[in-house]
Amino acid sequence: MSEKLKNDAKKVMLVQDASSGQLKAVTDVDKDGNIQTVEPTKANLASLLNVNTHDSALEAFFKKMMEQADNPAHSGLSNPINKVFIMTESVFNKLVKINFPPEELEKYRVDPAAELQKLQDKGQNPKVQQGGGDTTSQSAFQPMDVSKIDRADLERKGIKPEAIEPHLKAMSYGHKSNGLIEMNPEMEPGGMRIPTKGRISLEEQPDGSIKAIPHYYQEKPNLDAPLRGILLDDEAKANLTTTGNAGKVIELELTPGKKEPCYVTLDKQTNGLEVLPVNQIGPIDKIKGIELSEGQKLDFAAGRKVLVEGMTSRSGTKFDGYVQINASDKKFDFTYDGLDRNRYAQENKEIRQQKKAEGQETTKKVSTGEDKKEIFIPKKLLGVELDEKQIKSLEADKATYVKAMMKDGQDQPFNAWVKPNHEKGKLDFFKYNPDYAKKQGATVKPAAESKTQVAVNSEGKTNEATKKVDKPLQKGQQNPTEVQQKKQDENKQRQNPQNRQSAPKAKKSRGVS
Repeated sequence: MSEKLKNDAKKVMLVQDASSGQLKAVTDVDKDGNIQTVEPTKANLASLLNVNTHDSALEAFFKKMMEQADNPAHSGLSNPINKVFIMTESVFNKLVKINFPPEELEKYRVDPAAELQKLQDKGQNPKVQQGGGDTTSQSAFQPMDVSKIDRADLERKGIKPEAIEPHLKAMSYGHKSNGLIEMNPEMEPGGMRIPTKGRISLEEQPDGSIKAIPHYYQEKPNLDAPLRGILLDDEAKANLTTTGNAGKVIELELTPGKKEPCYVTLDKQTNGLEVLPVNQIGPIDKIKGIELSEGQKLDFAAGRKVLVEGMTSRSGTKFDGYVQINASDKKFDFTYDGLDRNRYAQENKEIRQQKKAEGQETTKKVSTGEDKKEIFIPKKLLGVELDEKQIKSLEADKATYVKAMMKDGQDQPFNAWVKPNHEKGKLDFFKYNPDYAKKQGATVKPAAESKTQVAVNSEGKTNEATKKVDKPLQKGQQNPTEVQQKKQDENKQRQNPQNRQSAPKAKKSRGVS
């Protein structure tokens, strides 16, 4: 389950009376921001307000709180509020059992000004939202229509459409291609082309079209060059060298004369620096099932690395990790240096055993749809138009035989079995059918045009046409080549017994004469 879905769970709000310090639970907020409260007990939980579904009313409430801070006598709140806490139902149930200890309750305290800003910013479709771990949640961001990609622009930049097809799904959500792609861009319109490589992202243009944005590969990072008009300080350079992230927010000139706070990350595939404006980050309140404290939220906002303990992986197991925003791939980076990776060993063992008993796990490694990386099945693969049967076979994760594909820089076509690899998020190519090869004891069956080649080269067999050929046959070869046939005939002449007997007599008669 993604973090976005987890965040949609019911959240409740508690308030503390400024004068008495008494804790109350909110059951309703009207359009003017007035609240109704009850005692925060488990019996009252069902009647508590669902914070997620009352944005406009909550906005009015937080505005009144801000007015209260400026002018308590004219705030409009009959009972001035000292503190506000927001938490999920599950957290509420835990805290109510231990009578809401102040030190635990403080972890869920919210800043009214920050909450008001979030509500006012909501609906702007931030390009990056908090992710469930390895990938960024995309539910609030509508994917780009890849059919609107400017093909003429691709041609000018020397990018082959079939080269980016396997990456289009991720790219449509604002991410870069998963790997480096060969390019051959024009130095100037109609001019010389320079072969290079890099990652590619998509960018929507004002006219609605979509252009490919190259992120070119460089041999090593250049941290001393100006980045968007700004020279990096020693702290940022040291952090980028050791962790790949600047470790703080940096003011950059994304437009001339105007500075914006940004996160900066080193793309380890291209060795280039990537920038992500802070205002494109959605609110980060929870990571992997853990509600963040105000201090952790502030550290995230500042671009620092944050220790989050007790997170839940997609397979249901517990783990600790350092988490940091990755501006390059628009996701979270997880690192584990110095942490006890066996901290939850016994608990995780019990979780796996329980899942296995419930039939949710059949092997030691949990394999679910969530663990699989999405793979885009192209209509055209290395120059070959795939038919409907081949596309459906690949979509069903079955190996498919494709003929006459062409690799860049090679002048000879090749045939191969193709199968999706969900662990790596790409298509793999095989000489033999992997669906047969992976079965224990199964015989790998070569393609029809390769039967003779495999029989002669790999199994030591012969037929009448090839039994005297002393070199390996090529793919699809059924008979010896002209050179092989000539050599075969010469071998026959030398091995003929009659020829061996006549040779000495001829020599002797020449000697007598």
